[in-house]
Amino acid sequence: MSAVPSDLAGLTVGIWGFGREGVSLARTAAAEGAARIEAVDDMGRRPYEEPEGIANLRVFRGSEHLARLSACDVVFVSPGVPWHQPVFEELRRSGIRISSAADWFMSRHGATTIGVTGTKGKSTTASFLGHLLRRVGIDAVVAGNIGTPLSDLSPADGVVVVAEVSSQQAALLTTSPGVAVITNLYEDHLDWHGDKDSYYLAKANVFRNGARALVTTPEVVTVLERLGVAPIESDVRLVDPGHLRRAEGVSVMTYEHNVVNGALAAVAAAEVLGRPVTVAEFDGAVNTYQGLPHRLQTIRTTGRIRWIDDTLSTTGESVTAALRAMDPQEHVALIVGGMDRQLNYDNLDDYLRSGERRVSLIQSPTNGAAIGSGFAREHPSQTFLADSLEEAVRTASSLTDVDVVLLSPGAASYDLFTNYEAKAAAYRGFIDALN
Repeated sequence: MSAVPSDLAGLTVGIWGFGREGVSLARTAAAEGAARIEAVDDMGRRPYEEPEGIANLRVFRGSEHLARLSACDVVFVSPGVPWHQPVFEELRRSGIRISSAADWFMSRHGATTIGVTGTKGKSTTASFLGHLLRRVGIDAVVAGNIGTPLSDLSPADGVVVVAEVSSQQAALLTTSPGVAVITNLYEDHLDWHGDKDSYYLAKANVFRNGARALVTTPEVVTVLERLGVAPIESDVRLVDPGHLRRAEGVSVMTYEHNVVNGALAAVAAAEVLGRPVTVAEFDGAVNTYQGLPHRLQTIRTTGRIRWIDDTLSTTGESVTAALRAMDPQEHVALIVGGMDRQLNYDNLDDYLRSGERRVSLIQSPTNGAAIGSGFAREHPSQTFLADSLEEAVRTASSLTDVDVVLLSPGAASYDLFTNYEAKAAAYRGFIDALN
């Protein structure tokens, strides 16, 4: 794919997907002087509102309009469009410039951007990194997959942008951020990328196109070496999970998995500062960081039970990390299940069967029965099959001496809910209905 042009003036610009990011890109293209903007929302979503004040914009609803994109000079593609979607494949073969909001932004501001990606932990790492930078006097903005579309930003001189980059966004990067962070690499998003190695290679674009430094772990480097895309050794800043200091105090950043995320953030911050982050600076940031919603967030307390929302846990590895964050003395009712994406849950099953945490497993739709299946066979009295999230909540509340109810699905929410936020809202509602 060719690099996105730095100037859209006079071009016919296609936009595939017209949600929040698509509207942002339309405004960007209009401001750049695009001659025509053809936006196609192939989902045909309704109800919808046409944005006002965007010159030369036409919006087409429905997949029958996708052919219009082949007549454009450049096409910005939503992260939701699968890599192997036939029209997407045809566009890539055609030689038309293909880009995205993240690619557009990096082509202009990559040098002053820290890009954070990985299978899990990228949102927490990006958010904490922004918090840490601001604590030490750096003007930092956190954006990208975590919230504000990158195409909405026009950072002033001296501002560091911390960009969370999903694998879908990374797949289209032709310019990497100045500093890249890869938290970890596990199996995920196979429905979008097709296979595990393609997913890993997409992530690698966060450093392969011009990053001056990659902050990551030895495990990630091993994966990259196997794929033949390992960075030059002098460009790598390694964080070894086996040799980390846990910060003083009580914070979400002192959870086992977040110790690594915090260390990655500190090393990335040092690239901006030109010096290491001091212990006092790091501990101060850890103990003032509030964490993010839907990531091991305690949302209710009823009697002795703490109800925790971890709906952004969409892989077996992230569920294991959530369980490890719990007090070993606590009895945890774990609610799993969501959209079936044919992920492998063997590692989670092994952890459940190890007995390291006392767990009652509640398997909810859609794929809950596939999560912890070995544990379920060995411990049928500790396993419960629910036909809805509501039933899962009721089941959890009825268990004897439960200390924590942990909704950590290990799967995406799109099977039965609009998104993870809708699932979390339903979870809160079902808890409130118990009283």
